[in-house]
Amino acid sequence: MIVKDKVSWTRLLFHFRGSSFMVTWPRILMVTISAMIVTYIELYYNIQAYTLTTTPFLLIGVALGIFLGFRNSASYDKFWEGRKLWGALVNTSRNLARQTCFLIKAPQDNEAVRQFREMFVKRMIAYTHALRCHLRREDSAEEIKKFLTPDDLAQVLQSTHRPLAILQQLGRDLAIARERQWLSEFNHPAMDAQINELTHILGGCERIRNTPLPFSYSVLIHRIVASYCIFLPFGLVETTSVLTPIVVLLISYAFFELDAIGDEIEDPFGLQPNDLPLTAISRNIEINLLELIDAPDRPVPLSPVDDILM
Repeated sequence: MIVKDKVSWTRLLFHFRGSSFMVTWPRILMVTISAMIVTYIELYYNIQAYTLTTTPFLLIGVALGIFLGFRNSASYDKFWEGRKLWGALVNTSRNLARQTCFLIKAPQDNEAVRQFREMFVKRMIAYTHALRCHLRREDSAEEIKKFLTPDDLAQVLQSTHRPLAILQQLGRDLAIARERQWLSEFNHPAMDAQINELTHILGGCERIRNTPLPFSYSVLIHRIVASYCIFLPFGLVETTSVLTPIVVLLISYAFFELDAIGDEIEDPFGLQPNDLPLTAISRNIEINLLELIDAPDRPVPLSPVDDILM
């Protein structure tokens, strides 16, 4: 995610890093050059046979704008829902860690109980990192190995779904705590409900990642945008004359940028500059949970690098 202090309006006009222009400029350049060629041929050779009016482009432009608006709205809905799910992960992990510290206890708070609470909280941290790597299709072994025991780590690494395997271990830990009477039967449902919420968050994030917009819809949008911008000079040259390439440049910039933005935010869990900062959120959860158990050697929060927070 791009994190910048308040930027002046004039600086925003000429700020291209992190914008979709770095992706769309070859397309914009292509249709602009095409417009220059069409304008030159039509004006120099005075060819009127292939000249169109602006009416079909006005009608298509309205429909295209509606399509692009709907597509970007759907993509942003996925982006915002992903952020809400990770916000719920922050709250749920804090609640579960707090309950662990105060609800899992013995008549005499011995070392075994303290170690159990620490292991349980660290397992939640491992779940957070495993979920992030799972959504980004990264290997989570290095991220989670310092939070799990060797046996638990081996079990997780052998699983085809590592976040789910860690949730299974969290449920097992609750059962052990209840069996040893470290967790009362009245408090067990409250903590189990938090683990259920972690499962819902996992399923919601997977639904966002694994459900792109229909492919045929994306293909249609790309084709209409490209066709509209390529044929646009034929409808403008009579009206705008030598300024046709400039007008085509401005219009194609708007349509290609809107099209590219929809593609970029459709998967909010990626590694592009405008995607969600899952690494920073995971680090903050790790810091918060380690503070609750007074663990030493806590990491520091991540800071933006070149105005980008990952």
